[in-house]
Amino acid sequence: MSSVMQEKQLKKLNRITDADFHFVPANKNQFGVKYYEHACANDEEFQRIAGELNQRQNVFYTCLEYPDDNISIAVVQNELDKNRIENIMWGRVPDLADTKPIGKIHGNDVYLELITTQSGKASGIVGRGGRAIAVVVINGHRLPFYVSSGLAGKEAEYGIASGKWYPLQGISDSGWLNKMPDMNKNPYPELDQVCALLEKKYPAAILKQRALNNELPAADIDALLKSANSEFVEGTPYNERSPYQYYRNHIIYLPAVIDAWRAAPKDFLEITSGTLRIHELDTLEKIRKTDLMANSTLEDNIVWLTPVPSQLETQTGAETTQGIQRQLDKLGIDSVFVSLDNNGGIGVPIAAFDDYFYNKQVQDLAAATKRINAQPRKQGSVIQIALDKVKKIFNG
Repeated sequence: MSSVMQEKQLKKLNRITDADFHFVPANKNQFGVKYYEHACANDEEFQRIAGELNQRQNVFYTCLEYPDDNISIAVVQNELDKNRIENIMWGRVPDLADTKPIGKIHGNDVYLELITTQSGKASGIVGRGGRAIAVVVINGHRLPFYVSSGLAGKEAEYGIASGKWYPLQGISDSGWLNKMPDMNKNPYPELDQVCALLEKKYPAAILKQRALNNELPAADIDALLKSANSEFVEGTPYNERSPYQYYRNHIIYLPAVIDAWRAAPKDFLEITSGTLRIHELDTLEKIRKTDLMANSTLEDNIVWLTPVPSQLETQTGAETTQGIQRQLDKLGIDSVFVSLDNNGGIGVPIAAFDDYFYNKQVQDLAAATKRINAQPRKQGSVIQIALDKVKKIFNG
């Protein structure tokens, strides 16, 4: 399936630029980032291709300069990957050792994201609110970790040790850390493995004291939040009084990150919007944003929905295959599952979800049109213009 998606993206890219690009895996370059590359004959060709890409939505690219003075243009997956390449390529990071992997998980290199600091430099370990924070990158997917400072009193009240590495599920702009439901027991063994790798290279007890003494590079807040929350596309809760988003981050987006860590690197850029958008991935992203509670993956033209073990006090209804089927029935997607796999998953043709989203869009348009038509208006009015725009978007 991945080779099919790569072919689709390369055809779009080659058509836009009139240039031949090829795929470069993350483990075959010094940046640890996957990208599509085209070797430019000269600077004029680079400027021509860059000009074409500048006109396109959601296309991130950068220049690769080689010791023999040859230059290439590299199209990457997102702004974070672009920044990583440029930080390394042009020596913007004082300590390039931080760009090297700190270990491996499932054969994939484990990197630390280089976070811009308030001094304008970048660091793999940053300080925020008296805590040490790192964003780990595995197979192109990010997750933040932090060292508990002990300031919140969790050690005395709940027996949660300070001076240890813990995984997070995002960071709010208020500074609240979205932690795991049970900090004394990580929900996935991979999280334990990352904590062990971090502890080996960056001992938590030392970082705890450095953070409390404000000796760590202070993070640029925007850069930290963009990186730490990149996998949680619906956002992070403001605080513990936002249980709904906490719940979705834990049972929808966190399992997707772990699945990506366990998988072999994909040979295409996982883009769900913009010029290089892949329709199948776009549909998968829409599925994850619904109220359907299940772990969703794509194989060929089948969406596999597998149960999510409950790790929250509130039952999700997604712990069993039967629970997933009940949810599908509520969405009107019934009698379409292909089979049950050995793990108790349900396979649904992606076309069934495409039909669901199309029908929902039709219903939403009809409801919006009914509301607008109930308002008095004349030709050229704001309401009429708004209605015309809605129809144009839907039809186009």
